[in-house]
Amino acid sequence: MSGEQMTFAVDGIEVSAVLTLPEGRDAVPYPAVFTAPGFAGVKEMLIPEYSSELADRGVASLAFDYPGFGASGGDVRQHIDLPQQLRSFHAALDALAADPRIDSERIAVWGTSMSGGHAIAVAAADPRVKAVAAIIPFIRLTPFGNLELAPVIVRDALRRLFHRPGLTIPAAARPGEVAAMNSDGAYEWAQEMAHGAESYRNEVTVASLPPMLRWSTRKAAARLTVPVLAILAESDTITPPARVRKALADVDNVEYVSYPESHFELFTDHAAAVRKSTVDWLIGQLLA
Repeated sequence: MSGEQMTFAVDGIEVSAVLTLPEGRDAVPYPAVFTAPGFAGVKEMLIPEYSSELADRGVASLAFDYPGFGASGGDVRQHIDLPQQLRSFHAALDALAADPRIDSERIAVWGTSMSGGHAIAVAAADPRVKAVAAIIPFIRLTPFGNLELAPVIVRDALRRLFHRPGLTIPAAARPGEVAAMNSDGAYEWAQEMAHGAESYRNEVTVASLPPMLRWSTRKAAARLTVPVLAILAESDTITPPARVRKALADVDNVEYVSYPESHFELFTDHAAAVRKSTVDWLIGQLLA
């Protein structure tokens, strides 16, 4: 397995990516997948193990950091711009499909949580994507699901109104602490995944949060025409499984894999099983 550092541009910002290619194989051009981290993550978290297993079985992988995160450029750091993140997925697909070592007729996308929602959206919009694996994918937030954030959001808005620097908060913290995520084992997972991810910062701008209440991938999910793998956690309070099933109710080709756990426990208690299900399914779609 070899990992090639590369870049592509999104809104004039240099995006850092790594392309993992199979080694010792002559089946060029390779089928490929592309992905990005979940909420506030970086490409060195979780993704490399998937890329390694896919490469061992003959499939290339492209993973990238969003603008403002990790090794990517961007003057505003740790700010989640969801439309820009989705544009980044489309730009990553352009970069992957243009590589002569990649079979542009055999490309799939996968993602987890927020990036699972982006994966659904890009697969619904671009016919070059032949399949999508969405692990606990974001559909929409529950309004007022994290009420302790309300005073912080108001304070941040007032600061920015008077041209003062905006506030940041932890992306993940323990229950009862003020953070973007403080349930479902978010803090423990982030601490574990941060090992080896030197560019990860457990921080997001408060200004990132209000637009998320208006963001939804429900309409995109309803437009999917490609095969879908949806891996769900039945006790998930962040991306509730009922919401995902409802969004995919009219999609013809959906395979569900479900675990009786919460959002982040999929990547602790069931990490190996979830990875195997995802990799096996992607291999089946791209090498069948």
